[in-house]
Amino acid sequence: MKTSGAVRIAIVAYEHALPSALHGLSEMLAVAEQLRLEHGADSWLPLHCGFLCLGSNQLALPHHWSLQDEVDVVILPPCSMGERAQADEAFFVWLRQQYQRGALLCSACVGAALLAESGLFNGRRLTTHWLAEAEFRQRYPQIHWDTAPLLIEEADVISAGGLTAWTDLVLRLLLRCSGPSLVMLLSKYFLLDTAEREQRFYQRFIPLLSHGDAQVLQLQRQLQQALTTRWSLEQLAAQIAVSPRTLQRRFLQATGHNLSRYIQLLRIEKARELLETSRMAVEKIVWAVGYDDRTSFNKLFRQQLGLSPSEYRRRFQTKPALLAKSEG
Repeated sequence: MKTSGAVRIAIVAYEHALPSALHGLSEMLAVAEQLRLEHGADSWLPLHCGFLCLGSNQLALPHHWSLQDEVDVVILPPCSMGERAQADEAFFVWLRQQYQRGALLCSACVGAALLAESGLFNGRRLTTHWLAEAEFRQRYPQIHWDTAPLLIEEADVISAGGLTAWTDLVLRLLLRCSGPSLVMLLSKYFLLDTAEREQRFYQRFIPLLSHGDAQVLQLQRQLQQALTTRWSLEQLAAQIAVSPRTLQRRFLQATGHNLSRYIQLLRIEKARELLETSRMAVEKIVWAVGYDDRTSFNKLFRQQLGLSPSEYRRRFQTKPALLAKSEG
């Protein structure tokens, strides 16, 4: 990316790209340029931002860039979770050319699919929305997908995970272009939280129930309803008349987790729910989800979510007035 002169930024408006993200990216970068003109130091680089419109995008956006232009930054926004980010080969030829010239490539949420399909980052680490992780691991096994961080930054690529993480992406881009002063001005303008956060703070454990193994499904429902019960592998295997080894194999194949890990995730998910929606003391929550020792539970909770139970409650608990209303 340039270190002098205007930074040429192309927001790619591919088919099914999320309109709110396209307009939001454009508006946020336009405000950043306005703030630069009003407050900027000589070291703040001008931002020359516009759309590269592809295919049958129907949003009537201005065609600022074309596939004949050279840019310094390419931003691949998200699309709706039910859609698929895709483009034709002419775009990928152009994208590879920009990359070879030294452009910074950026993606938000499932826009990372276009980075994967370009072939430029095989063997590299990228992030996407945590709900898309399983699908992306299957579709793009050549990429190392990591959905714990909200944002992964390297010298030549920035990928952001959440559906609205394009705001974090813009702030990180501006940190490169102009430094922290412009980032702080912009974050105050849009009331954006610049505190350190990770995507795993927001991830939920959603058990896979559509795998087609009726006996495993029976056990999943049983485990869900009896979180505090100390099941042995032998007990569970006996309930469906298979060996413990067969149960482990079938359970892993059906759910993607072995039994002990699956039970851990169920308990953590229930603990999250209680931390968010109740005033129950943390010690009681630990017991309510089947653990005896708060210290070991805290360690497990932090390993999974990046926060302690108390930190998680402070960040995500339902507002006191709403809690009082629900309890009344």
